[in-house]
Amino acid sequence: MRLLYFLVLFMGLIPLCQISFGQSISEDGEILSTQATNPKARPDAKKEGPKKKKTRYIVRSDSKGTLSGNKCFEEVTKKFGFEFLIVPEKMPPNKNGFSRFMHNFGVKTVLFFKNGPGWQIRLNKKYKQCRYQYGDFVG
Repeated sequence: MRLLYFLVLFMGLIPLCQISFGQSISEDGEILSTQATNPKARPDAKKEGPKKKKTRYIVRSDSKGTLSGNKCFEEVTKKFGFEFLIVPEKMPPNKNGFSRFMHNFGVKTVLFFKNGPGWQIRLNKKYKQCRYQYGDFVG
C-alpha cells in the first residue's frame, strides 16, 4: 500500500516539476522564451570547436616544381595553408597571365602574414627533403 501511495505521489509531482523548472511562464500563462528555447539565439563560437582551415590555391600552368603525387610534399603545403592548382593556359581561373599573377600575389601575401617572412625558404628546404626521401631526386 505504501508503495502504491509513493508511486501515485511521485507520478503527480513529475509534471509539476517539469513546468516549474523547465520553462519560464509569464503571468498570462504563456511560455517565455529563454536562450535555450529561443530559435534566434546564436550559438557560442568557442563551444563550436576549431574552424575548418580554408585552403588557398597557387595557380600554375605546369607541374614543374610542385612534386604532384608526392604525399610528403602535399602534407607540407597543406600545413603551410595552400595547394598547387595545375590549370592549362587559357582556362579559368588562368585566363591570362595578369589574372593569374594577381591571384597568386594575393595568396602569397596572405601566406606571408600567416607563415612569416621566410616561408618560401622553409618550403624549398622541405621540397628538397621530400624529393630525396621519396626517390624523386636524380643525380
